[in-house]
Amino acid sequence: MIIRNLSLLFFLCSELVFAKVSDYKSLPFLDENLKIGVGLGYSKLEIGSEVGNYFLLSQANPRFEIQYDTPKIDRYAQRFTLFLEQLLYRPENAILQLKYKPEFYSYGIAWKPRWISEGEGFAYGFKIAAKSSAVISEQPDPFNVYGDIATRYSGEIGATIVWFGQTVAKLPLSIDFEYLYSGTIAHNSLLDYQDGSIYRFGIEFDFGKRSVLSNWNFRAFYSYEDIHNDYKNFVDKEVGLILNKTFFF
Repeated sequence: MIIRNLSLLFFLCSELVFAKVSDYKSLPFLDENLKIGVGLGYSKLEIGSEVGNYFLLSQANPRFEIQYDTPKIDRYAQRFTLFLEQLLYRPENAILQLKYKPEFYSYGIAWKPRWISEGEGFAYGFKIAAKSSAVISEQPDPFNVYGDIATRYSGEIGATIVWFGQTVAKLPLSIDFEYLYSGTIAHNSLLDYQDGSIYRFGIEFDFGKRSVLSNWNFRAFYSYEDIHNDYKNFVDKEVGLILNKTFFF
């Protein structure tokens, strides 16, 4: 279902993305730059239990990111990313409770080497990352209405692809997709978490270098993480928006 929806969205956007890329060779996404961004994310944790699925919803999660793109050399470039996000959850079903409501912090680091096509219409590569995130540690049962959350430390590796183009207003645009394997490094959960997979999709556009909002960048993303454990699969979904200030070198 996820792959089909992404394929449909790419089909609908393809004419927009690839239109007249040759007329706009100096896309800011391909220049050396540093982005410092702040934004908000909303996430949902889900796992099965003896009393049905147990959902935890987040409040608006403040998110801070730093991203550095290296200079492009022979159509090869690298991207380094750091992020920090504050998480605070509540049960979706008021009958079920969360044992503790601490403010969790998710943080991570990522490295993305990528190779840019000759026409600069798209790039492909891989990603290696490590992060901490919240997982459900305990589920409610017929005798206990309380669940709990814990921290999972994981490593990620997988493939990435990104398309470059313009909006109808000729603002630089990129659409990216990641498919990653997620392996557990450590956790403090009562449930035993193993490996899983991650799908991430993002749309990013730049306001251009000669506009009133020059050197500002806007990004929206969606993430779907499916992780195996010793009871049932755990799912972490997140959607977010990031506003970046871009510094070119």
